[in-house]
Amino acid sequence: MRVLFLTRYAVGGPSSRYRVVQFLPYLDRAGIEYRLEPLLDDRYLTARFSGRRPGLGYLAARSLARARVLLRSRGFDVVFVQKELFPWTPPVVEWALSVARARVVLDIDDAIHLPYRGRPLLAQKVPTAIARASLVLAGNRWLAEYARAFNPSTVHFPTVVDAERFTPRGGARPAGGRVVVGWMGSPETARFLADAGPALARAQARADFVLRVVGDERFAVPGVELEAGAWTYEREADDLRGFDVGVMPLRDDEWARGKCSLKLLQYMSAGLATVSSPGGSVGDIVRDGDNGFVARTEDEWTERLLALVGDAERRARMGARAREWVLAHYNLATYGPRMVAILRAVAEGRTVAHDP
Repeated sequence: MRVLFLTRYAVGGPSSRYRVVQFLPYLDRAGIEYRLEPLLDDRYLTARFSGRRPGLGYLAARSLARARVLLRSRGFDVVFVQKELFPWTPPVVEWALSVARARVVLDIDDAIHLPYRGRPLLAQKVPTAIARASLVLAGNRWLAEYARAFNPSTVHFPTVVDAERFTPRGGARPAGGRVVVGWMGSPETARFLADAGPALARAQARADFVLRVVGDERFAVPGVELEAGAWTYEREADDLRGFDVGVMPLRDDEWARGKCSLKLLQYMSAGLATVSSPGGSVGDIVRDGDNGFVARTEDEWTERLLALVGDAERRARMGARAREWVLAHYNLATYGPRMVAILRAVAEGRTVAHDP
């Protein structure tokens, strides 16, 4: 059995890393051969996060490389497409693959249909790709509901984390050390953290803590004392263990409803108490007040932050319950074998149950 993975990004892209790359060792153990072909390599993300946009020549070259791979896709039992084959193009290749009877798994973990709204030539791009796939894997229930309107062969397959890698800090924070409220993400998603700036400033005026930002070295927000640094894969787990509270602000819009709460799951796996906005998959993950807090307004953000910053025992209890929830429901060790079972079923033309 052979699988061709056509991801949006290389290993440096979180969506590709968590929706595809982290499952590859399970394919190795199952004896499944695979080929990983990202549309955009890590140079793209490096340029994008530094404020530069790769030129048309780079994008054309990468698209041509993908086209060459697709011409040889007949040698694979399953073609696994993460997000889209070619962004901002009509779904011609998706149509051609279905005509050729390729067995295609389409994986969506964002509301990728939204940018095409109101564009006559592209409005049906994502619905067509969904309808022509053999199976759709949707990262949250909102995305699954959207996909099922076009293809009943849709499975809710949440984003999960490796609980053996993201582990709690051993021992308590040293006496007298400042509480660290942490956020981890990319420069593009840091705008959501900036939205919570007023609540963070109000909380910081009443309690002693520092905001630590990992992933946007240039981040700043008025009235908030913070430390900002770069993200690296090598330091990712240790950086999380340096937090006491994890925060995940989001905006109340359709794009947020398509989010799969990766950073929230990372925090929880590391045994952190959390405060997050509602939306996306948060309703499935957080039991408000038990394994985390949900905050809808600026006042709620301020009060929940203060409740955690000022109470180490509460942080510990909530963090322990958060990790238990991840171990039970969002652990790579559970979903790795499920991914293998899904790929085998698609390769063999079998129906995939909603809970494989």
